[in-house]
Amino acid sequence: MRKWIWVIFGIVLPCAAMAADQGVITKQERDAKIDQAFNALDTDKSGSLSRAEIEQNAPALAGSYDQIDANHDGMISKNEFKNAILAAAKRQREFIDKLARADKDKNGMLSREEAKALPNLSANFDEIDANHDGQLTLKEISDYIRTHANKASAKKSHATP
Repeated sequence: MRKWIWVIFGIVLPCAAMAADQGVITKQERDAKIDQAFNALDTDKSGSLSRAEIEQNAPALAGSYDQIDANHDGMISKNEFKNAILAAAKRQREFIDKLARADKDKNGMLSREEAKALPNLSANFDEIDANHDGQLTLKEISDYIRTHANKASAKKSHATP
């Protein structure tokens, strides 16, 4: 169940949100996918997500709980969840656009020189370049971001009382 939730949150929902923005799927289809993910996380069927539900069913989100809970009432509403998904999709879209602009030779990878356009990637180039071929692929960048986000989330959720 947890792996399925991660796939929905990490891949399906941002892609669905991006696709809706690009006219590939309708906003209604996108919203239905977001509702499906929310309902899967809402195990007590209360209509909101408690910290315990997030920690148990979507631990990757646990470190962002307070940020997603925009009105700070201690629960994540369906609207707050949707807004978080849409904001994540927007950030993902912007990041992919930056990567595309940096990829001057349009080969789908970033050389060390091309990565200089993105200081955070450039500063961590050797760590991100998992196969040490001198090129950063989207998979290497995604894996690096996911690993560091999970570490930060775990650290943050352990620091929360």
